[in-house]
Amino acid sequence: MSVCDPVLMIVAHGTRRTGAVPGGMFSAHLQHLLPHFDIRLSFLRSTPSAGNVLKVMTRNSASDVLVFPLFFTPGAGLVAELSALVADARLEAEALLPFAGHLSGYDRMLAARIAQRLKAGGNQKDKKAIFLVSHGQKSDICPSPEMQQLRAILSHHLDHDEIYNVQIDGQPSLANWRNMTRCRNALFVPLMTGDGAHCRIDIPASVNSRSDEKVGMLAPVGTWWELSSLLADHLNCGRHHRKSSCQPSQSARTEFGADHVTP
Repeated sequence: MSVCDPVLMIVAHGTRRTGAVPGGMFSAHLQHLLPHFDIRLSFLRSTPSAGNVLKVMTRNSASDVLVFPLFFTPGAGLVAELSALVADARLEAEALLPFAGHLSGYDRMLAARIAQRLKAGGNQKDKKAIFLVSHGQKSDICPSPEMQQLRAILSHHLDHDEIYNVQIDGQPSLANWRNMTRCRNALFVPLMTGDGAHCRIDIPASVNSRSDEKVGMLAPVGTWWELSSLLADHLNCGRHHRKSSCQPSQSARTEFGADHVTP
């Protein structure tokens, strides 16, 4: 396998389900925005594994490698795992870029897309509840402090009180969303990296919309062109990549994938 510097390795969680490639659309968008990078997609829990991809980089004498974690709410264990991978590959600590949820402008990106959807629905924001859907763990008894902070920030940006955190596995459960609001006009925002089974099957099944409800779901955040733009701008402005010049991203003028919603 030939490798060309500079290398940008995307690390997603991965999935055991067939037919899904978490981070695939994100990587494709980045290749448009960063043609001077060799973009590689890897996973922590499926193949190709992040560790093996880094070994390939090392064997092929790649000297300029950056690692981007495509995670929105990383826990301490995940940070330690990725830091260890970078250290084992003998890369500098600075080679590990900010997590997706920590990119500058991430909160405003979410607010802008949600506001656009609210406006498309008649701008009756006081009559629509917004649910931020994260995966969570079965042991979670409440949202992480980071998710609680994100909810508060978005509430401020949107001047909207009916914003809630829900989880697929943890608490509060997505399946119990009706217990959190009297509103039956709801918008769900999947904080997921790809349009896999969680977004196509699990979330709609848990929401279980009824005939008297108006339910919408945004595209998974990991597929948004704006997210690719945030990382491209981060790199092109030379915050981490020493060899690149500051080149504004073209994504502000080119939308590579339109948002999609359920009726």
